[in-house]
Amino acid sequence: MSEESWDAIVVGAGPAGSAAAAALASAGHRVLLVEKDEFPRDKVCGEFLSPEAQDALARLGAMDEVERVKPERITAGSVHPPAGAPIAFELPRPALGISRRALDDLLARRAAVSGAAVRFGHRVIRLEGDLARGFRVRIAGGGRETAVAARLVVGAWGRWNALDRALERGFVRKPASYVGWSRDYVGRTDFLRGKVRLYLFPGGYCGLSRVEGGEVNLAGVVSEPAYRRTGGGWDAALAAARRSNRALAADLDALMPGPRGFLGVGPVYFTAKPPVESGVLMAGDAAGVIDPFSGQGQAGALHGGNLAAEVAGVFLRGGTSPEATERDYARRWRDAFGAGFAWSAAFRGLILHPRLGAVAARLAGGRLVRLAIGRLATAPAPPRA
Repeated sequence: MSEESWDAIVVGAGPAGSAAAAALASAGHRVLLVEKDEFPRDKVCGEFLSPEAQDALARLGAMDEVERVKPERITAGSVHPPAGAPIAFELPRPALGISRRALDDLLARRAAVSGAAVRFGHRVIRLEGDLARGFRVRIAGGGRETAVAARLVVGAWGRWNALDRALERGFVRKPASYVGWSRDYVGRTDFLRGKVRLYLFPGGYCGLSRVEGGEVNLAGVVSEPAYRRTGGGWDAALAAARRSNRALAADLDALMPGPRGFLGVGPVYFTAKPPVESGVLMAGDAAGVIDPFSGQGQAGALHGGNLAAEVAGVFLRGGTSPEATERDYARRWRDAFGAGFAWSAAFRGLILHPRLGAVAARLAGGRLVRLAIGRLATAPAPPRA
C-alpha cells in the first residue's frame, strides 16, 4: 500500500490549528489535521474571545456557530490588587466568554466541513524533513502507527510538546517560571454578568468571567516557586491566593465549585519562540505564549493560524521558494505579534513585582494599569499579504 500523501499536515486542533486547517482546505489543498485528544474536551484557558479574536472567527466564517452557543457578552472589567480599591476599565469593544470545549469542537468541525481530514486521538511522534524535501510524519493512534508524507507542516500543538524537544527548540532549555490552572464554578453568577475580574496575589494572578450557560471560569497562573511554597496541589495554591486577596475570596464564596474540578498545566513559558523551526510553520502557543491577562491569547492563535495558512498557501501553489516562505512567515509573524509580546512582558514584570505592583495599582488612580490594559486589548491583527 502506498504511503498517504498530503499537501499540509496541521498538528493540533486548538484554535490555531483548526483555523489553519480550515483556511487551507477551503483553498482546495489536501489537509490532514491531527489531534491527540478526543473532542469535545476541557482545556486550561481564560476562555475569553477579544474583539480581535472575533474578527478572525468572522474571517473563517465561524461567527454564526459561535453565536449559536450563546456566549457571554463582556463589556467591562476590573483589576483587584491584594490591597486597595479595584481598578475598573471598559473594553473598547465587547468580548465574548465561551468555553474551550465548545469553541475547539466547533472550530474542528469547521475544518472538517471545509474539507480537512481530522484524526482525533492521534499523536505525531516523529517529524522529519523540511520545506525543500518535504516532510515524513509518523502518527500513533487507533492502536497502530502510520507514516504519512506532506509538503508542509503547521505546528499548532500548544505550549509544550515532546516535538519541541525533538526539534531541539531553544526555549525548552530555559527554566519554566509558571504553571497554570482553571476550574469551573456555578450558582448565583449574575454579579459577573458582562464582566471580567482580575485578581493579583503574590507570585501570580487569576481571573473570573462567565461563559455560555452562565457558568463561571476561573483561570490563573502562578510562579513555580510560589506554587511550591503552598505545599503543592491546586486547592492549596488557590487557598493561598484567597488569603492574599480579599476580593477573590469574597467572589469565590458567592459561587459553588462546578463538577469538572481543577485542570492544571505546566510548564508555561511566557515567551515568543521562533516562528519557524526546521521548516515547520509554528502557530498559536507553539509560536509563543502571551500572558493571559492580555486577553489576546485566542486572538493570537486564530490570527496566527490564518497567517500560517496564507503563507503556506502561496508556497503550495508554487509562488515562493522554501527559503522565501520561511523568511516571509517569520517576518510577518514578528510584525504582527512582536509588540504585543513586548507589552505583555513589561506589564507582567510590573504587576507581579512584590513592591512595584502595588505602587502601579495605586499610581494616578490606576491610570497606568488602564493604559496598559487598553494597549494590550487593542493588539493589531496580522497584516494581510
